[in-house]
Formats: sequence, C-alpha cells, structure tokens
Amino acid sequence: MNRATTTAKRKRQTRSAYSVIVLVGIIYAALALLRLIRFDLSAFDAGIFDNVLWRLGNGYNDVTAITGSHHFSDHMSLLILLAVPLYAVVPGLGLPVLIIAQAASVALVGVAVWLLADHLGLDEERRRAALMVTLIGAGAYNAALIDIHEVGLALGPLALTAVLAIREQSIRSYWIWPVLAAAARIDIAVSVLIVGLLVRGEHPRHGRIAIMVGAITATAFGLWLVLNPWEGTSFSFHFAHLGIDSVAELPGAALADPAAALRPLLDPTMWGTIVIWLAGFMLLPPLRAARWLLPALPTLIIPVLGSWQQADKPHLHYWHVLLPMLAIATAVGLARSPELKNRAFYLAVAAVAVTWILMPLFKPSFSNDIGDERATVAYLQGRPAASVAAFRTLVPHITTRPVVMQLPTPFACPTMPIAAFVGPDAPPELVAFPGAVLDRPVSAADEAVVTALNNWYEPVAVFGRMQVWELTAQVPAAAYSITCGANPSANS
Repeated sequence: MNRATTTAKRKRQTRSAYSVIVLVGIIYAALALLRLIRFDLSAFDAGIFDNVLWRLGNGYNDVTAITGSHHFSDHMSLLILLAVPLYAVVPGLGLPVLIIAQAASVALVGVAVWLLADHLGLDEERRRAALMVTLIGAGAYNAALIDIHEVGLALGPLALTAVLAIREQSIRSYWIWPVLAAAARIDIAVSVLIVGLLVRGEHPRHGRIAIMVGAITATAFGLWLVLNPWEGTSFSFHFAHLGIDSVAELPGAALADPAAALRPLLDPTMWGTIVIWLAGFMLLPPLRAARWLLPALPTLIIPVLGSWQQADKPHLHYWHVLLPMLAIATAVGLARSPELKNRAFYLAVAAVAVTWILMPLFKPSFSNDIGDERATVAYLQGRPAASVAAFRTLVPHITTRPVVMQLPTPFACPTMPIAAFVGPDAPPELVAFPGAVLDRPVSAADEAVVTALNNWYEPVAVFGRMQVWELTAQVPAAAYSITCGANPSANS
C-alpha cells in the first residue's frame, strides 16, 4: 500500500471516529437533558449550581439556602462563572446549557485520545480500542449524565492540555485548553501543573505554559480560600475524621495526625472502585504508562483520603477525573504493547462490558409519571419572588429565585450532611411536599416537616401526590434556625 493510499485510509478512519464521537456526545447530552426533564436531577448538585449562578447573575451573592452557606467557600470555580451572563439574560437556559457543555466536555476526551493514538502511530485496531474504552464505557456515560459539576466541565480541556502538548499544537491555539481546565477549581489547576511537569522534558514550550497556568490559577484559588475563611459545605464531612472545614486546613491536619489522615486507605470499597476504573481501560495498558495517572491525584484526594463512604462509589464525580488521564495512559500503554495488536479490540469490548456490569448508572426514569411534578413546578414558577422549600427532585426546576431550599431544611437537619447550616433569615413562604409523606412520615426529618406544615401553613394547591402549602402564621425562630453537623440526627 503506497503512502497516498495509507494517508487516505487514515483520513477516512479519522472522519469515521469523529462521527462516532459527535454521535455519542449527542446521545449523552440528550439522555442528560432527559434526566432533567423527567425530574431525575436533585438539589445536589444541579440545584445548587443553578441557584448560585442565578443569584450571581441577578445581583445577589453566592450564599444559597440549599446549603445555607457560601457556595464558593470550597467550590470556587472561575469556569462555572462563565455562565453568569447567561443566567442574567436567559436564566431558563442556564442548566440545559451546562448539561450540554458537560456532555461536550466528555466527547472532547474522545477527540483527545484519538489525536494521541494517531500521533503515536497506533494501528486501526488499537486506536479503536482506545476510543472505545474512553467514550463507550460506563465511566464516560456517568461523567456526562451526572447532575452537573465543574470537574465534568473540565475533563475535555484537561485531556487536550496533555495531548495537544504532546502533538506540539501551535502555541497560539494551545493555551486556551490549560486555561479552561485550570479555571475549573483548585485541584484541577494543580492537575494542569502536573501535566506541564510531565510534558516539559520533550515539549518545553507547552510544558512551561501548562505549569505557569496551573501554578498561577492554583495560587489564586489558594489565596481565595485563605482570605475568605467561610464555613465549608463539603470538606467538613469528607474529612470529618480530621475535624476540618476547608481544603486549606487539610495539610496541617494530616501532618498533625497522619494515622487518622491515612485511615480511609483501609476502605475496601474505595480500592474496589479503583479496580473497576482500571479494568474499564483494559487494566494492563494504563499501568504501563502509569505516570499519566499522576494528574488525577489532586482530585482523588477527596474520595481516597476522605471518610465519607458515599464518595467511594465509582459512578460519582469524585472519580471522573480518571476518565481523561486513564484514556491518555491507555493510548500510551497500547503503543508500548505490540503484543496486543490483534487482541486490543476484544479486550476493549470486555473492558467496556465490565464497567456497564459493575458500575452504577445515572439514567432517565422513563417509567415514572411526572405529571404531578410538572403541575407543581408550573404553580411555583408562577410565584417567582416567593421563597420555597421543596422535595429534592423539584429543586432544580425552581431555582431561579432568591431563596430555594431542599426539604427537610429549614425544619430539620438534611438527610445529606451539610456543615454549619444555620437556617434562612425567614421561613419559606411556600412548601412543596409529597402528600403521602404527610400521611405516613417515615423519618424524624419527615415528622419535623409535617409538624411545621400543620402548625404554620395551610394547603393552597394539590396536584395528585404533590401538595403546596403556604405560610399563614408567625414561625418561632427556634423552629427553623438549626445547626447541622457532619452527622445530623435532630434539631439543635
């Protein structure tokens, strides 16, 4: 086969690969939007981001009543702030646009791994195998369909930061990718710095740019954390075993009590998650290029060294940073594994099957009747100025208002632990709650909500199983001003 024929064949393969990447990205975006439409998203994290961005776009600060604290106290993200102008002009499009952007970010990881495989000169079978495990596995699926998170938005830019440096992309068009990735949050900024360190030996100009961008952005985030010592909304329960409230306190606490800091390493669930992710990328190839996993470490500190066991589940966003780094390590590892040339595709099929079998999945719940929820949301949207406390799946649909809460807040500690929740300035004017729970409360939190409704509210609308109650009486401050610790159990 002559050179012209080979070049033409590779171009056809590339067009075919890009068509698959675009198709998968569209499918992921459509399924993610269906999750929103069918009330499968909740206050955490979609409702939080939506409410915070709406507040910032409409002249308020970043304190959301969903958590009762400054959202950017430990979730500062310059990348997510790019959506503020959209929320100021067309707030209803904000969350759908972020969901589509997250799916596009996942698809960009596929673009990056194909570019890298082509640069490394992999044969067609190994290139397809690398793309398959990257884009078709349950890891990519979950990264695209999870509620919304700044880490998900950074996956594509982080992958391209590494791959375009290896390919020696024009500096003029290269710098935007490390800037976008590093702007996501402090741990991703450190990841960009590590990528720069990995590539600077063979690609010094690109490496210097990544190092500079990562270092400057991480330093800026660090100064923000130090100069704004607000209450933490997540670190206090991720690292409850160390008794800290912010990422700035983590190094000191770890040095003060190394045994306590390392205790979560004994958790078998966490190690099982690592094995599932490695198996999803054919296990051996990424281990042959394990240095490319180093940029994932700053984000993995939370699930690996944190004590909140929920974060150990492999489908959650705490692990999604592995997607771009395992994809890159797999492509490089396949280039070092000529013995897999004729087996790579079959190994990739097996690896993808493993992830779909062993990893929990986010998916639209097509079997649910959502008519009652739609009617309730329509009613609440007709009262845009009212403060609302609502059932968790309603929250992302009513966040374009100053105050929205997820029940049982503010009448009891939330079922999901939140640090230092001190309650809103006033009780919510409207409460939207399933009627069945009113008849048969199943928890102390339900009991607290039912008591509050019976004492100070009256029903104003009923939509099937959903009821809307309106405030009619003065609520004593002690009834809703509560403080919730890492493991809340009752009102304080």
